[in-house]
Amino acid sequence: MTNRARIVVLDPVDPDALDALAQTHEVEVRIRPGHDELLALAAGADALVVRSGVRITADVITAGQRLRVVARAGSGTDNIDLEAAREAGVQVFNIPGASAGAVAELALGLLLAVTRNITRADRQIRDGIWDKPNLAGPELRDHVLGVVGQGPIGSRIAELASALGMRVLASVARPSAERDAALRERGVERVDLPELLATADAVCLSVPLTEHTRGLIGEAELALMGTGSYLVDVSRAGVVDEAALLRALREKTIAGAALDVHSQENGTPEFAALDNVVLTPHIGATTTDAQARVGRILVSELNAALSGGSATNRVC
Repeated sequence: MTNRARIVVLDPVDPDALDALAQTHEVEVRIRPGHDELLALAAGADALVVRSGVRITADVITAGQRLRVVARAGSGTDNIDLEAAREAGVQVFNIPGASAGAVAELALGLLLAVTRNITRADRQIRDGIWDKPNLAGPELRDHVLGVVGQGPIGSRIAELASALGMRVLASVARPSAERDAALRERGVERVDLPELLATADAVCLSVPLTEHTRGLIGEAELALMGTGSYLVDVSRAGVVDEAALLRALREKTIAGAALDVHSQENGTPEFAALDNVVLTPHIGATTTDAQARVGRILVSELNAALSGGSATNRVC
């Protein structure tokens, strides 16, 4: 029993993964505790497991006197203080790519929902309103999709959009001749961000939240988009200036937006009041298939890290 590590799971993960971890470790599940409780839990934990709902701040890491590992059961690590973890010698790993297909499929679903007014039509018909003439929207075929970011999610979005007959433009953080050639092989044309925004009929954001991407889409960027264009955000809250987007939607300088990420836990009421917005509660990675894949990798990576090794996807 002395070799059993104590793992505290702070966000929902696949039940099969919990069962597998419990075979060799002590597992406690405490979903989204308050900050004081989180500090107390960290104090007795060898490993903490989070998704996007819990922030692992510097004081949490300091409280974890025996903390060895923070596992992010997903891709982004913006909710973890990596510098504090590095200074404390705490290993942090994420699981990139396992849920990329799920997020990409949601992005295309959101694009279809906002362009074809699917959610508005659903609400209307439930209210006894039959308003076909005012629900017309564009087809995706032969239109241009701009994908900001070409990681696993952005690449899959581009692939799905191409299959629907869209022309795909991409903006990437670190362009190179080699990367441009790889994009061209997939039928994707790289352009800089201003050209992408000015050209695309729809723009999909798929980038991590970093110091370089915070506020990436603000008033000036939205002004480049056409009045008939749409914005889909499956990245992270903070990449888009919400106040600027709200103004653009109200003034109809863009046609609509679909948001899976929000600065507030329950979304922003001002967006919910608009008919040209589709909202989902950060469910991009929430499919049974994706979470099962993430769970299997989580078990393998945690076992490696807790046995004195290093996770394959170690961030710090």
